[in-house]
Amino acid sequence: MSRQSTRRVHIAMIAALAFMTTAWSCEKEHVEEEPLIRPVRSMTIEPQALGGFIAVTGTIEPRTEANLGFRIAGKLIDRAVDVGDKIDRDDVLARLDDQDQRNALVTSQSKLAEAEAEQTRARNAEERQRVLLARGVVAQADYDLALRAARTADAKVDAANADVRVATDRVSYTTLTADQDGVITAVGPDVGKVVQAGEMIVQVARPEDREAVFHVSEAILRSSPADPVIEVSLAEAPGVMATGHIREFSPQADPVTRTHAIRVTLENPPELMRLGASVTGRLKAPAEAVVEVPRSALLEEAGKTLIWLVDTKDKTVHRKEIVAGPPGKAGYVIVSEGLGKGDVVVTAGIHSLTDGQRILLTP
Repeated sequence: MSRQSTRRVHIAMIAALAFMTTAWSCEKEHVEEEPLIRPVRSMTIEPQALGGFIAVTGTIEPRTEANLGFRIAGKLIDRAVDVGDKIDRDDVLARLDDQDQRNALVTSQSKLAEAEAEQTRARNAEERQRVLLARGVVAQADYDLALRAARTADAKVDAANADVRVATDRVSYTTLTADQDGVITAVGPDVGKVVQAGEMIVQVARPEDREAVFHVSEAILRSSPADPVIEVSLAEAPGVMATGHIREFSPQADPVTRTHAIRVTLENPPELMRLGASVTGRLKAPAEAVVEVPRSALLEEAGKTLIWLVDTKDKTVHRKEIVAGPPGKAGYVIVSEGLGKGDVVVTAGIHSLTDGQRILLTP
């Protein structure tokens, strides 16, 4: 074969290789441009009737709680009670170091004694000047000066007495006593710390004023009667029961759970319903259609609750914000806003999706 023929063969082989490479690249680009279809599981929304007896879980809490603290600042040297202790009126709960207050009391008492001595001297001088004035020995101006000095001494005694009372009160303020019978539900700083005036040292509740506190959805509040009778029982002992009526409910929903707190006043609650006990409340409510979705369908992002809504025509998904309420049946959550009958939502595979992505629905 001649050199020119060999060169032609080489050129032909290079051209063929370039063509094959170009075709392979085009084919690769074509494959990469194919949209990714992800298989997901889904469910079609079908509202379910929620009615009959609705059971919610709550706790027994005091109707009122008082935070007790010292009226002055100081170093805490003793706390005689702890959480759960029962106390009676006038029981000593805690003490502050009172050395500074006692020193101030001694100082004010000495100033009072000094003022009283000055008062005695000024009164005696005024009396002598009054007698001399009656005899015509001294002028009226001299008596007026003595009278003014006596009245000034009286005012100083009054001020010194007030200082002694204030100092005495401040000594008494170093002892914290109970102003009512109750039970300790919380404690503040430990012994040895410097506390500020008004800072909570102990929290006291009246155990006889007990209420059941529950957190319920707006749908339950909206569907309940005007003054429902609620049956409350201990979670661990359903036979221990009491009835009650709603005393108040929170008009503003919790920003996380979207539920409202209700407080139920109990009628003659049994002794076993102690503060902090877990209870179950049962409320008879008319049937109402509610929407439930599995917890696996929910996305939490920037404080919002989202779901993937399926467009059944073009088989794509889009994110949609919803309002999730309280728990429903096992593994489900009640949706109060955002979904309706016939909507299709993704229940599995939600973390691998993007907005507008094509999907393949699987059973």
